[in-house]
Amino acid sequence: MRQRGGFRPSVIEGRLGKAPEPTTRHDEAANDSVAIPVMGRIAAGVPISAIQTHSHTIPVPPEMLAAGEHFALEVRGDSMIDAGILDGDTIILKKQDTANTGDIIVALIDDEEATLKRLRRKGASIALEAANPAYETRIFGPDRIRIQGRLTGLMRKY
Repeated sequence: MRQRGGFRPSVIEGRLGKAPEPTTRHDEAANDSVAIPVMGRIAAGVPISAIQTHSHTIPVPPEMLAAGEHFALEVRGDSMIDAGILDGDTIILKKQDTANTGDIIVALIDDEEATLKRLRRKGASIALEAANPAYETRIFGPDRIRIQGRLTGLMRKY
């Protein structure tokens, strides 16, 4: 006599099209993120008025941060495209008032305008160099430039 129970195929359940289930490791990484204040926008092009308002915070993985205080700025402009910094990116900066030649920095010009550029020292002068040939390098006396921070990371949404 045959048993009735119907046909039961052997099926291996896949994940295609399904959201992954959270794992402990992922949850731990999310909890380890550091809230960094976004302090407005920075010009990567023609300098804009310095913006010092804390608009919101973003979570940043600790691996992107060095020791010290950090802040973030939203990039506006295309002067740093050859350095991989695009309009709309969010940059992470270490707050500091010194930098080395070749560092990408936020510079405050004449205590009024803020810009994102590569720092070059030429004798007693400071050159702020774009990473786009459409923009000229600007040279200033050391008394006209105050370094606000050095680039340590970049975040981009697609």
